[in-house]
Amino acid sequence: MKSFRAICIACCLLILSVLPARASSFSITLNLDSALDSYQSIFEDAKNYWESVIKGYKVDRHYLNGITMNATGYTGEAGGVLGSAGIDAKIQSSYTYSTTGYMEFDTLDLVSMSSQRLYNVVRHEMAHVIGFGLLWDDNGIYDTNNPDQYTGAAALAAYRNEFDQPGAPHIPVEVGGGAGTAQGHWNEVNGGGDDTGLISSYTNLDMRYELMTGWLNTPSFVSRATIQSFADIGYVVVPVPGAFLLLGAGISGIFALRRRK
Repeated sequence: MKSFRAICIACCLLILSVLPARASSFSITLNLDSALDSYQSIFEDAKNYWESVIKGYKVDRHYLNGITMNATGYTGEAGGVLGSAGIDAKIQSSYTYSTTGYMEFDTLDLVSMSSQRLYNVVRHEMAHVIGFGLLWDDNGIYDTNNPDQYTGAAALAAYRNEFDQPGAPHIPVEVGGGAGTAQGHWNEVNGGGDDTGLISSYTNLDMRYELMTGWLNTPSFVSRATIQSFADIGYVVVPVPGAFLLLGAGISGIFALRRRK
């Protein structure tokens, strides 16, 4: 399995005083360097996807108007780590939001990937920049003393319904896979190699195929739990008629989330 690492750097935390409020909408400003020019349409498609899911902020402040994502290409080692993503700056209001993030991709790996595979990878990494896994603790919905438990109310309610777990006290979070994978993804079994037994009522797919697990298997889908997890960290999300199904080419890899020291 090829490793895809989403590395979080959370710095430049800006704590602002109360300012005059106005309606805030969500958008992604995407900056690609020249090494990624030929993949621009794929990045734009991933950007458009998340803008179609996240519509705004629960807090109306004039300084909340989206995220800038800077994507760069580098020459690494073919077959090694595909890339990384993280948060460079965040802002604190009633919630803590990401304002600037980055993604880096190994161009030696990109040339061998299908467009659909790269699209899925970029979507996954963008979700981390927006805050999936990286802003859970900041927003009080994840306790590192109980690292296998996500407790955000909106996502938990969606999880209970979609996966027929009415009494679940939390959503299981991955604690395996080492520092690169643990505590930033939904849980899987045996490194994504076996079914979890949790079946989406909308796609009839096991949780191991969910986009925001640590190991991405095909065909993959975006669950209501994932969508609602963004509501838990302060975003206004679209009502989801069903889980988002991502019909992609064969992809099986590790999306590892770790903190750079």
